Amino acid sequence: MAASATTSTLAVTMFGYPNRNCHLKPPATATLRFWRSAAAAAVATSRREAEAEEADEVRRCLAPARLEVLEQMEPWVEAHVLPLLKPAEEAWQPADLVPDAAALGADGFHAACVELRGRAAGVPDAHLVCLVGNMVTEEALPTYQSMANRFESARDVTGADATAWARWIRGWSAEENRHGDVLNRYMYLSGRLDMRQVERTVHRLIGSGMAMHAPASPYHGFIYVAFQERATAISHGNTARNVRAHGDDALARICGAIAADEKRHEAAYTRVVERLLEADPDTTVRALAYMMRRRITMPASLMDDGRDADLFAHYAAAAQQAGTYTASDYRGILEHLIRRWRVAELEAGLSGEGRRARDYVCALPQKIRRMEEKAHDREAQMRKRPTAIPFSWIFDRPVDVMLP
Repeated sequence: MAASATTSTLAVTMFGYPNRNCHLKPPATATLRFWRSAAAAAVATSRREAEAEEADEVRRCLAPARLEVLEQMEPWVEAHVLPLLKPAEEAWQPADLVPDAAALGADGFHAACVELRGRAAGVPDAHLVCLVGNMVTEEALPTYQSMANRFESARDVTGADATAWARWIRGWSAEENRHGDVLNRYMYLSGRLDMRQVERTVHRLIGSGMAMHAPASPYHGFIYVAFQERATAISHGNTARNVRAHGDDALARICGAIAADEKRHEAAYTRVVERLLEADPDTTVRALAYMMRRRITMPASLMDDGRDADLFAHYAAAAQQAGTYTASDYRGILEHLIRRWRVAELEAGLSGEGRRARDYVCALPQKIRRMEEKAHDREAQMRKRPTAIPFSWIFDRPVDVMLP
């Protein structure tokens, strides 16, 4: 896809993953020590400013009056959010979507696996890399449940609370748990992946945690998860279309089922943010602007396979190139949420800072679009060629990606 190939530089900027391919040339040796000291001082100043901004956000959003808004929302969550969960008896399970040895018997299971492997053989390596990246992200679920339990006044304090917020967190986690399971089983049966390397990547990612770049506030947290659920739905939906085009209908059904779950979850978190905007527009829109200034970092940005120091950047570049998840998708999500939350229409209850936050958020999609256009022009002028990147997940076979 031309659009995805020409926005890889922008993707590095917007997705918040490290750009280790920086081509800044240091000055002459005589001034190198000064250059390094100045750079270190700039980084330290930037870090202090970010820490001060986050401390201010914490004081504002965790004030008793702000948390009371969440506590008063409990009956509303019971009526409007919990019904979006599906009971275990009604929800699909991994055994419904991959061959089940107990149900098929030895001969039937063998035949089903041969058919699955035959269809999987037609999926290009680039799409397999995207599939593994999605699966690794899903398998880091323990981190995400821990993240949700950081949200003051909306967490599961004991691990078995009966509050609507706590039941939602557990129910959401239970539904999400199936996603990594079914993808893991499919990939194991396909025979096309180095599962030991995939499993090591999952192990390392859970151990590393995630960089959400947000205070432990429900205002910021629900905005982050609403954005991420839509991003995940798009990524799995695009994967379903891509692999179906290459003849793997079974994998397309799996990815489609996951995408449908993610859309329901997106609807839940989007409703929560809508409610927060109604109850406390100033705090919520300022939290939204804060999150967008700090960038919505992908939850698996710390993934590591023990070999590639730039693994996430390379995976994201592959996703961009394959059209699985692109910089344009990032902008599209923001545009959708601005419309859905009617951010441009917010007026009553906003402070001067709140109005500035509203205007910043509403102007951001056009700013991103201009960045995309400039990146497109730069790529065209440079006539960059793709770089072959080996991925350990596919036995170090190379995949062509566009790097900054």
